[in-house]
Amino acid sequence: MKGNTKGFTLVELLAVIVILAIIALITAPAILNVINDARVKGAEDKAWGTIDAVRMAFTQEQGLGTGTVNGTSGFYTICWTGTAGTSTDKGSCNAIKKVGSTDVKMSGEAPIDGKVDINLSDGSITCTGLKYQANGKYTCNTDDGNTMTCTPY
Repeated sequence: MKGNTKGFTLVELLAVIVILAIIALITAPAILNVINDARVKGAEDKAWGTIDAVRMAFTQEQGLGTGTVNGTSGFYTICWTGTAGTSTDKGSCNAIKKVGSTDVKMSGEAPIDGKVDINLSDGSITCTGLKYQANGKYTCNTDDGNTMTCTPY
């Protein structure tokens, strides 16, 4: 009687499965790092978008010539939570989502918490504790107006 020589043996199939498992173990951390880096970059882009929206509202308010943008110690602070004019964990808010009488409008995701400071002497804008929730939970800060740092919360 002639044996069946077609197909794969059990040992060959197990060897292929083991090789595939090793490849998956090697590549999974790299793929997860790429996904996490993309989420952090997305949070940074949202924070820069928020700063740009504040800059646009500030420019519009200055163009109106109403003179309503007045801050203490040369800073004007826009908050996303808390009560305007009261002390919160983000410091004193001049307004909630407004620069003077102009709403801060943005096309992307708005923060759920945090503040943006406008230095009235030189027009520079920095943010502290801007929190975003979509696609992960991140808090973003910039101290010098040029470097954004976003970390999970």
